Amino acid sequence: MWLEDIPLGGKMVLGSFEFTEDNIIAFAKLYDPQPFHIDREAAKSSLYGSLIASGWHTSAVWMKLMIAQRYAQVDAGQESTQDNYISPGVRELRWLRPVYPGATLTYTTEPFAKVDWPSRPTLGLLQSRNEARDDKDALYYSFISQVLIARRPG
Repeated sequence: MWLEDIPLGGKMVLGSFEFTEDNIIAFAKLYDPQPFHIDREAAKSSLYGSLIASGWHTSAVWMKLMIAQRYAQVDAGQESTQDNYISPGVRELRWLRPVYPGATLTYTTEPFAKVDWPSRPTLGLLQSRNEARDDKDALYYSFISQVLIARRPG
């Protein structure tokens, strides 16, 4: 897929994920071992009053669902490979609400801008708004992804 092939403004649902005590603790023990992520008793006396998912956990779930969506597009013949994607980073990463056990968040991505990249004219920068919301449409997580994607040759 080339930069020119990507439409702007279409929101894509990547999927949903249920945060459980078990997966919150397992992730946090490996990557963010703060007491309110790994210890039920310590979490009760924290600012949150309970275990909460690490913000990095919510981010890792987004990546898992995004990659699964890409592989599904490749399998369906809608995209060939990911060889022409390069990410220079993200902007405006926000964890807006604590994610408690039992929360199910639905993740979306919505491309909103294509920007020229003068130092690499064969590439353009695709910017997308990414979010995770609960079943009541409350926003928990958001960021803007930036991905350099090859322009169609010629």
